Amino acid sequence: MKNSKVANPSVSRRFVRTTLFIAPSPCAGSGLLIVMCILAVVSVFIAVAINNTSGTARLSASARNYVNVEKATEGAIEHGFGLWKARTVGKNRPLTTSEANATLGAPAFPGMSYGTAAQKGPLAITAIDEYGAPAASATRIYTNLLSYPGFRGFTYRYLVSAKMRQTITFGSGAVAGVTRRVEYTEVPLFQSMFFFEGDLAIAQPAQIMISGLIHTNSDLYLNGSQYGSLTVGGNASYSGNYTDTIDPPSINTWNPWDPGAKVPPIYPNGQDAQLSKVSRMEPFGDKPSAVLDTTDTNPNNDTFRELIEPPVAGFPDPPEIAQRRVYNKAGIEIEINTKADTSVPPVTTTAVTVRTKNGTKFGKAEAPQINTDLKSAVSKTSFWDQREGKTVTVANVDMAQVAAVLNSSGVTGFNDILYVHDTTLAGDDPNPKAVRLQNGGVLPDDPRGLTIASENPVYIQGDYNTGTVSDPTAVPANASGNPTNTDSPVVPGYTQKPAAVIADAVMLLSNNWNDANASLGLSSRPATNTTYNTAIMSGFMPSGWTPPSGAPYGYSGGAINFPRFLETWNNRSCTYYGSMVELFESKVFTGEWDTGNIYAPPKRRWNFDTLFSSSPPPGSLDAVVITRGSWAKF
Repeated sequence: MKNSKVANPSVSRRFVRTTLFIAPSPCAGSGLLIVMCILAVVSVFIAVAINNTSGTARLSASARNYVNVEKATEGAIEHGFGLWKARTVGKNRPLTTSEANATLGAPAFPGMSYGTAAQKGPLAITAIDEYGAPAASATRIYTNLLSYPGFRGFTYRYLVSAKMRQTITFGSGAVAGVTRRVEYTEVPLFQSMFFFEGDLAIAQPAQIMISGLIHTNSDLYLNGSQYGSLTVGGNASYSGNYTDTIDPPSINTWNPWDPGAKVPPIYPNGQDAQLSKVSRMEPFGDKPSAVLDTTDTNPNNDTFRELIEPPVAGFPDPPEIAQRRVYNKAGIEIEINTKADTSVPPVTTTAVTVRTKNGTKFGKAEAPQINTDLKSAVSKTSFWDQREGKTVTVANVDMAQVAAVLNSSGVTGFNDILYVHDTTLAGDDPNPKAVRLQNGGVLPDDPRGLTIASENPVYIQGDYNTGTVSDPTAVPANASGNPTNTDSPVVPGYTQKPAAVIADAVMLLSNNWNDANASLGLSSRPATNTTYNTAIMSGFMPSGWTPPSGAPYGYSGGAINFPRFLETWNNRSCTYYGSMVELFESKVFTGEWDTGNIYAPPKRRWNFDTLFSSSPPPGSLDAVVITRGSWAKF
């Protein structure tokens, strides 16, 4: 029997349709809400990010704007510095505030404007005093030159300032103010024992001690030898190269010692403390290439020798040069000119012309006698110069007579610069022309001293600026050589004065010089002890110079042969107190340095004249140092 299910009798046998229904709940729609919440939070983050990005963009734009306006302001400052430098160099003196700002012409920058004067905005150059306060004229401050160890100078300080606003910007306009301190410093060249534009060499001399500063704008060669030491007493500086182991150029043409006997110089305070490589010192205030030009047709801007020459008429005289020409500075000019007629033999006549310049006046009543006395102080002669190998026509100047005239009450306003030159043409006298200073033991009474300048070579015969004329043994330095630690050897009752001789070349003749023996052998030209108290600025014949004809020159003789000798000095003393400056090559006296029959060297008792540190000679040339100092925002 089949099994069968027995149905519950209470349940009807039928199909039942069921519908599922979910009733509302507190958690109903939570998934959607979560999604929406997430979207909201993300939106907030995005909004914050966008806002931050926008703020960062604004900050970056502001920073860029400030950098741009600051750079423009710095550009304006550099423009002002360039104008100030050019004007200062051109005038060869410090500018007043009004001179510095005259027609300054601030440069324009697109999208930038300068502030008002009240806002310290326009480009301005302001002289300041020693405390940094604005002034009509800069205060003259005697300072140590940190960039040139040992040198001191007269510094004038200025502020170059500008304030600018950016007018085309994204965001607010950026504003920047910048100021820079600049300095103009006059550096007297006669504060060093040696100042050379060209190479400076002191190579294997007899024992010598150089007091004072040594500087060259070129290469410096210093060495002693096993036979004589070279001691550097002060600071030494150079702008090119330095060596104490390599011979200077062309010295192989003259070497009195064993070639391997070079000995480095002695630096008492140590080489590191005394020797420095420095930038050039500019005698014209700017680099030579900016002032001098030998390629144009202007004869007034060729070389540093322009300093001793009269300007050529009819051509421009650049202000950087004109302001520094000794001829232009002179208070009195004495011109000597000889004319020869066409007769056979020719008859020559010499005219001596005296001119007053730059405020010098001769009293109306005294003028005729003054002119007569100055003219009679000049005479002409000739003698043989062994180094030049020629007969030289010499204009002799009796300094005792000149001093008497300048001491008279009839001369007023004289600035103590006397320019003497012989302008005789070669057609009237083929010999080289030179000037000779005689009887110069006592200079004029003016305590400011005396500078003698010439475009010709100058001989200094006998004691100069020592206080004696007729009795050389009265000079302390001549009695028994150089007194120990004596800076100013003078006789009692005489005050040494600042003095300078500026010329094409300078020759030192002793008290014993005799024209009649000039052409004789060296033994016939014995020197005696002689003292010279004067600065010298003159030309020099460099090593390796090539003459118009013949072989190139050998060694120049170095700085110790900067003043030239024509006698046998042997054990006699050439005592010198002063300063020696070389800026150019000699043009008239171009004979090659040698010993031979020209001279036998003296005992060199040479010292820097410390008087020059406080009282340089009249009309002294200054190098110029222009300094771009620190800058600051305001």
